[in-house]
Amino acid sequence: MRSVAPDRRAVSSTVAVVLLLGMTLLGTGIIVGVGSSAMSATQQSVDVERAEQSMTQFDAVTAMVGLGQTGRESVSLRSSSDGQYAVSPDDGWIRITHYNYSADSDEVVYNASLGSVTYRTETTDVTYQGGGVWRQSEGGTSMVSPPEFHYRDATLTLPVVRVRNADSGSGRVRAVVSRRDEVARVYPKPDASGPGWETYADGTTPYRNPVRNGSVNVTVQSEFYRGWAEYFRTRTTGNVTLDHANRTATLELATVGMVGSFALPAKNEGVEIRGMAAKHPIKQFEVSLAKSNGGNNNMDFSFYATKGAQAYETVVHVPKGIGNYCKNGKDADMTMAVYYRNGSGSQHVWTNDSIPAGTGPVSIDCSTETISVNYTSPMSMTYGGPGATDETSLTWDAPLASEAQFNHSGADGENTTFTPGEETAAGHLTRHYLSFFAPEFDLSVWHGPGNSGKARLDVDDSTGELRYDTTTSSRYITFLHVTENNVTVELE
Repeated sequence: MRSVAPDRRAVSSTVAVVLLLGMTLLGTGIIVGVGSSAMSATQQSVDVERAEQSMTQFDAVTAMVGLGQTGRESVSLRSSSDGQYAVSPDDGWIRITHYNYSADSDEVVYNASLGSVTYRTETTDVTYQGGGVWRQSEGGTSMVSPPEFHYRDATLTLPVVRVRNADSGSGRVRAVVSRRDEVARVYPKPDASGPGWETYADGTTPYRNPVRNGSVNVTVQSEFYRGWAEYFRTRTTGNVTLDHANRTATLELATVGMVGSFALPAKNEGVEIRGMAAKHPIKQFEVSLAKSNGGNNNMDFSFYATKGAQAYETVVHVPKGIGNYCKNGKDADMTMAVYYRNGSGSQHVWTNDSIPAGTGPVSIDCSTETISVNYTSPMSMTYGGPGATDETSLTWDAPLASEAQFNHSGADGENTTFTPGEETAAGHLTRHYLSFFAPEFDLSVWHGPGNSGKARLDVDDSTGELRYDTTTSSRYITFLHVTENNVTVELE
């Protein structure tokens, strides 16, 4: 009897159906899994965006309350099922320090916690802090809305908005923001006991504008310190440093230098010029030189400055026999010379060697033997003159330039080119040449001849007056306005 083989085609059809069904289920599972993951990521993104919108609205409401426009406001805060809101009074701090306001003395103008209101999920934090809203995730830190930090034209306005309580909530909550205290003035700050101003630790320097000497540093400690640093960089060109270990960002703004009265520095020390504007900024520059034990006969006095290949010096020469002028009324003339070079191999020299000792812009008071010098006077100076004497701080042995081109923008009738024998005002030379050294340099003092000058000039009783326009460059600060603005945030 012949055996009958099984029908292999029936088995093959069954296997094919099973395989097709398995592939279909597997594909469906993959699609469902990927789709579910994508939907979850999309939902998280939507939740965070909603939280950012809510926190931005919260920021606006808190600013109204904190800055004193209203006493109490509320705003709805959206969240997802896994999101959580938290209010903390201790997160982050801000410190404002005036460094080197006097010699090596520093003053901490303000130091306090900032506090925060945070919406937190497993992957992202959206936080209100310091008057701004920040977002932090695995991708880094970004600013959603800027903090309360306003800088313009060398003026820093910093209302410090502080969250002063703790609270928490989830789901859809309402934040009630209320003012905790009246807005407190930090800088400038009047004396609470009456007329006048609070003072620094030295008991002399007032909490008052304009800010002078040294630098003002703003340091923020925060989880979002990188975001603060980036904001500092966008608003100013001040020096910004990060301390990653302590999570701090520090902005340094230099103050403008001496404007107004100054004490004459010792020999080869300088008057610090900081924040001088460009284009002939000097308005007034005068000194009064007091006599020491010796006499003023045959004395040379100068201010000088250097920067790179540039050099400048203006010298006043007191001739021999000046004592006879004071005793006997004998005529005497003073001399002023101005030198400048820019590294081109030649130099400019201007001279006036016939300045009346009694009435000129370089004059002597015989009753005190005090010499007054006005560097911004209209007195004529001649190009290509002999200079003062061989006694100068800097060496001026280069050949005279065939012409002096004053061809930058500015006042005083420029563009102008001078040739030997032509004249211009002493004030013009002061404004023109010193503008090349702006915005920062030291205007140093020298007197001689040799070392004898130190016995002839009493620097303690010698004074000066220097006034110039200041720059609005965003690396400087002239005016500081700081207030403390405390708020309470309750979640309902």
